[in-house]
Amino acid sequence: MIVPNIKQNHYTVHGLQCGTKYIFMVKAINQAGSRSSVPGKLKTNSQPFKLDPKSAHKKLKVSHDNLTVERDETSSKKSHTQDRFTSQGSYGVTGNVYIDSGRHYWEALIGGSTWFAVGVAYKSAPKHEWIGKNSASWVLSRCNNSWVVRHNSKEMPIEPSPHLRRVGVLLDYDAGSLAFYDGAGSQHLYTFDITFAQPVCPVFNVWNKCLTVLTGLPIPDHLEGTDCQD
Repeated sequence: MIVPNIKQNHYTVHGLQCGTKYIFMVKAINQAGSRSSVPGKLKTNSQPFKLDPKSAHKKLKVSHDNLTVERDETSSKKSHTQDRFTSQGSYGVTGNVYIDSGRHYWEALIGGSTWFAVGVAYKSAPKHEWIGKNSASWVLSRCNNSWVVRHNSKEMPIEPSPHLRRVGVLLDYDAGSLAFYDGAGSQHLYTFDITFAQPVCPVFNVWNKCLTVLTGLPIPDHLEGTDCQD
């Protein structure tokens, strides 16, 4: 991107992508010649989002700030919506954004839960099935001491650290990848290679305790590639 004829000593750049590293340089030009500034670096944060209460299963409770979801047998009085998870056992909730470009990173803080799933899904993913049990969703799931990644009912076991407390999710929509990490360390857990056909939204299942989402984060330095946008 080249911006010519800047007259002021400040300038606002619009249209930067989320979760991207940029390098900026200013070049001064006059009749005597030209000179470039020292490059400046900028890293944009990922797309922020919250949980969508209208999608939450009737056995789930979403906090007032829409960042925490917990299993709650008493919270069954919810109106039916077409986006709400409905099946017995499919205790799901989605994020309130659909992503169709760029790189995005978020984390799920495990609030004592030993049975949960974290991933992404198309809007068309069935709400009466567990996420990962169909061709429209991809997840990392834990059930007690068993950890798996799942898509279209196919599972693969993984072995995270026994002390894992935050699941990091790195979505690169344009490159077609969904990667899971230990959010408190650098351990890579698994990467799905996906040819996305639709926008995707973050999605979560919680069968006990709670999860809290941490969003609008910069992509951690150790997960960044070496290439920058300029």
